Amino acid sequence: MPYPFVESPNVSRRASRAIDVVVIHTMEIAERPDAASICARWFATKASEVSAHYCVDAGTVIQCVREKDLGWHARGGNTTSIGVELAGFARQSRREWEDDYSRAVLERAAALVADICLRQRIPVRWLAPGDLVAGRRGITGHVDVSRAFELSDHWDPGPGFPVESFLDSVRAAQQAARV
Repeated sequence: MPYPFVESPNVSRRASRAIDVVVIHTMEIAERPDAASICARWFATKASEVSAHYCVDAGTVIQCVREKDLGWHARGGNTTSIGVELAGFARQSRREWEDDYSRAVLERAAALVADICLRQRIPVRWLAPGDLVAGRRGITGHVDVSRAFELSDHWDPGPGFPVESFLDSVRAAQQAARV
């Protein structure tokens, strides 16, 4: 799926690479219609010194890094991963992830992650830190990368993130794509 592209200079270029993991992040940006654009513009500055492959809000997906290149989104886990930034905060409760805006973000992100997983043959399963260290393939949070490789203290997407329902939505999007 082609998405609007706002290129980040904060990448490590590659001719190609194996992609084994999708890392879920929160932007730490309020729920607003232009959250993906705000995040993408931040990634487009050299000053940010960070990037992710995709930014997702309730109405938009913006790509900032080509999938073949390394985004600078989860130290220790960048080499074989795709970073997906979601509008919202790591501090959100389970209930806050259930409001209309967050449900739309999760639905849009699930479709994106389903597509990535189908194309890269990544299993739809949540990876714990030990799974990452062991080199398993799947979906994980920035917190799990932080715990696995101990190179940051990021804790997004947060303890309230609805992991199981998100994985169910990814699976449903994959089923719909196959029909």
